Amino acid sequence: MHERDERPKSLERYEDSSLETLGELLDQLEADGAMDLEELDGFFTALHCAPQIVPREEYLPEIFGTGESLDNQEIFAGPDSARLVWSLIFNHWNSVKEALASAGPFVPLLLEDDEGKVQGNNWARGFMRGVGLRDELWDELFDDKNKYEWIAPIITLNYEHHPDPALRPPKMPWTDEEREILLKDLSRGVSELYRHFAKQRAAHTEMQYQKRLTLRPDEPIEKIGRNDPCYCGSGMKYKKCCGGIRVN
Repeated sequence: MHERDERPKSLERYEDSSLETLGELLDQLEADGAMDLEELDGFFTALHCAPQIVPREEYLPEIFGTGESLDNQEIFAGPDSARLVWSLIFNHWNSVKEALASAGPFVPLLLEDDEGKVQGNNWARGFMRGVGLRDELWDELFDDKNKYEWIAPIITLNYEHHPDPALRPPKMPWTDEEREILLKDLSRGVSELYRHFAKQRAAHTEMQYQKRLTLRPDEPIEKIGRNDPCYCGSGMKYKKCCGGIRVN
């Protein structure tokens, strides 16, 4: 088997040339409250793992913080510039979903610091912001010790540099080896979370679809086709998106 064939499929998104462009655009908006690329990756991962699909109109404002970043005239100079930004964001949304749905291990997109090391704090912060949009639906993880282990590494990294020392992890600082183990546990935990909530996501998506149909009773009710755009708003075909969710 070739070395390329042995690499996790989720790593393919690292090779997407548009990632660098998206990262540069977000960096220019970061001072105005926007997420950086690593935080966005964690945020999207949480939304795809969640028990319920969060509507696009609800999660998009979170990406740009206070909204001041949307007034940036260099990035949003006109309709064409705006379309580029949105297309890059939705392309990354889809790439995160594909990585989670792949058979191999999930690899989070972590950026290197000035010393060439990955820390994972921004990624964890983005994930927990995604959890915060539907925090009550994640409660079962905190009531079950085994399930809590899936999200524990993310929580640990999220609170590593918290302003309140009482909320920081007890053992700090970590060695490079200890952080590497923590990041590997994070990767495994995310895969478990995605699989665990798959049935609930599928049921919620179907319920939202049926609800949409009942709001328009005079229109003919047609079952969504496998090649139709998915009703979750991803822009992908139904068969490649929610229609392809495997419960087991």
